[in-house]
Amino acid sequence: MWKNYLKISLRNLRKRKLYTGINLIGLTIAIVSFLAICLYIQHEWSYDKMYTDYDRIYKFNQEFVSQGESQLVSSTPSSLIPTLIEEVPEVETGTLVFDISIFSSVLVDAGEGNQEEESFAFADENYFKVFDFDLLAGNTTQVLAEPNQIVLTKSTAERYYGSVGEASGKVMKVDGEDYTVSGVMEDFPSNSHMVFDFLASFKSHRHGREPEWSPSNYYTYVKLKPDTDLPAFEAKVEEVKEKYLGKDLAEYGYKTSFHLQPVSQIHLGDQTLGSIKPGTDIRYLYIFGIVALLLIAIGIINYVNLATAEATERNKEVGLRKAMGAGRSQLFGQFVSESMLLTFAATVLSVLCLYLVLPKFSSIGGVPLSANALINPVGIGFLIGLIAIVGLLAGMYPSLILSGMEPIKALANKTKIGGGAWVRKSLVVFQFFVSIGLLIATFVVKSQLDYMQNVNLGYDREQVVALTYHYSMRKVAETMKSEMLRSGAANSIALAGDMPVHIKAGYTIFPGGDNQREFMITGYSTDEDIVQTLNLEILAGTDLNDNDYTRAEVSAREDLIPVILNESAVKEMGWTPEEAVGKTINFGFSNATIKAVVGDFYFNSMHSTIGPLGIFKDQGNANVLLVKIPEGNPAASLASLEEVWKKFVPERPFNYRFVDQEYAKLYRSEERVGVIFTLFSGIAVMIACMGLFGLVSYVALRRTREISIRKVLGATQKDVISVLASDFFKLLMLASILAVGFGVWFSNTWLQSFANKVAFSPWPYIVAILLVLLLAALTIGYRSWKVFRLNPAETLKSE
Repeated sequence: MWKNYLKISLRNLRKRKLYTGINLIGLTIAIVSFLAICLYIQHEWSYDKMYTDYDRIYKFNQEFVSQGESQLVSSTPSSLIPTLIEEVPEVETGTLVFDISIFSSVLVDAGEGNQEEESFAFADENYFKVFDFDLLAGNTTQVLAEPNQIVLTKSTAERYYGSVGEASGKVMKVDGEDYTVSGVMEDFPSNSHMVFDFLASFKSHRHGREPEWSPSNYYTYVKLKPDTDLPAFEAKVEEVKEKYLGKDLAEYGYKTSFHLQPVSQIHLGDQTLGSIKPGTDIRYLYIFGIVALLLIAIGIINYVNLATAEATERNKEVGLRKAMGAGRSQLFGQFVSESMLLTFAATVLSVLCLYLVLPKFSSIGGVPLSANALINPVGIGFLIGLIAIVGLLAGMYPSLILSGMEPIKALANKTKIGGGAWVRKSLVVFQFFVSIGLLIATFVVKSQLDYMQNVNLGYDREQVVALTYHYSMRKVAETMKSEMLRSGAANSIALAGDMPVHIKAGYTIFPGGDNQREFMITGYSTDEDIVQTLNLEILAGTDLNDNDYTRAEVSAREDLIPVILNESAVKEMGWTPEEAVGKTINFGFSNATIKAVVGDFYFNSMHSTIGPLGIFKDQGNANVLLVKIPEGNPAASLASLEEVWKKFVPERPFNYRFVDQEYAKLYRSEERVGVIFTLFSGIAVMIACMGLFGLVSYVALRRTREISIRKVLGATQKDVISVLASDFFKLLMLASILAVGFGVWFSNTWLQSFANKVAFSPWPYIVAILLVLLLAALTIGYRSWKVFRLNPAETLKSE
């Protein structure tokens, strides 16, 4: 029986080449898109689940609270985990990681000169007990047990020494200090939130030998024993905190606490937390999942529409089969087998196409994906299930209609498809609702990205180059700055603790002096040239100068440190900029006098509001040279800057970053969303237009005689297009109205994560609707033109 079904299905699919081609191409494109998105989502969901007992591994985050304001950070003190291992029995083991690239790069010399490396971290001896990555050389219990040991990844070992075997036991210099290569590990997998090239033993670091409860610069992980009661464990952590930090907390008047975060939730967790590797907003996965389902739905709708439309062409076949004794279930199986066969062919083509398109999609999504993930028992089972579900959904409704025909009426060609036209119209509306809706979403995302790139940030990021320097260079930084200015390669230079796109240091303003408010503030360690270099707007007061005290000088003199506050900071204290100038405040580390107030500028992502900011002279903690170079071709300026750099630090490579490019990097995930929406909205429109072409072709075929008679009676091509297009454009307008509602919902939902967002504009809606209407008009117009060209005499003669 099934062999007969297969033969007849193949015969029918070959007979209706146009509809078969449209359905096959539409389903293939939809399934390719669906599988690509599924592979992307699966990769993102799989983060940090490769470790043994990963569900018992947690990361500690630390929360600071002052006067009701809270700040959650991802790092903790170095004393936390050794204390918990020693004093809390629920802890099986734990480890501490110090990502030194947060502060500076390191110089690595393996005998062929210095190389600047950024993917460098310190980890303690328990690291491989918590994260059981494979070691290609070395013993997991010994590779990080002693000072000045270092573990390389496989690719790093091959880069420096040619092979894993050659690397083991070698001595390399890190910032001038000897480290022994004690082990080589596999490269960190792409679905790990950690990505380093070097892991040095934490005992090489001062806080590895002498742990302290301040500062909080370290990532802390704990592996709990099985069946640990989490609330009870967290209560014991609270007791440990009070034991070692309670006195300091009471003295300084703030609160702190430590919170557990499952390691498998780091990548998709709170994106405001700093992390070793940028994460993904989990909402994007939900959005992509919905898009994948909608694309499959559009492909299925194409099949349903065309199959029900041509049902009347198969009424005699159905009538004859029923007259010969075929039951309804047999006919149902016959017609479903056609959809199953078509879906199977589309799925096979989709897997083949994946090998071609995944490399490009991987670069768009920023993750390595491979179609080989589907060539395994689980993947093949998933594909079989997909074929069964899509084939059944595509074939069920047409099969029910066809198998339910009455044989006498079917043979007499008097069958009417009850409700068929209504269903087809509804499905066409849904198809174009999805297509227009995705286009609107694409334009909304693009408008927000354009807004973020073109908005006035409150500082000048153009022509500003950031030169990150090592802490060992601080003694020569001022002299190097003077030489760079003297060379003419720079208009202005400032020493700063961070680039202005992301200022991280947190402080607290305490009651004292003229202010009685306590609140958190971001502190910016700079020199007297920051206002000029970034072209900040001074609202009141005067700029910092050479005579103003630095933080180090104030500590020695016990004097007031001059600070510049932003507008948000003085508003927090209830003053106008003019009132604030000259007042004294308690900046936490020192009493301060407000020398000037600058206009607010964005010093973090636009997902956050502009908070209070204080700028003070603290060159001793600066590690970035912000260089304002002359306009025009930057090559000559950069060459001069490099010449000065090599004069002072010839052992360190000259690496520069443009501040405007670093700002753009803040929104990489949003850019990916925009590109992915553009890609799949285009695919949705293409599939929908293919289905529309098939439906118009069917309608034109059914109305060929009518159109020929109209042409004989003097109808123009415009009249013929009007006859074929009128009903379809009514459906498209209904779809447009529904899509506008979706667009408003999407705009409100997606933009709510931005504290600063583009104002509402009707243009994304207008452009999306007009674009789809234009493509639909071209589709209908082309098919109408083909019909209009038919010779009426030949058409009417055949009738």
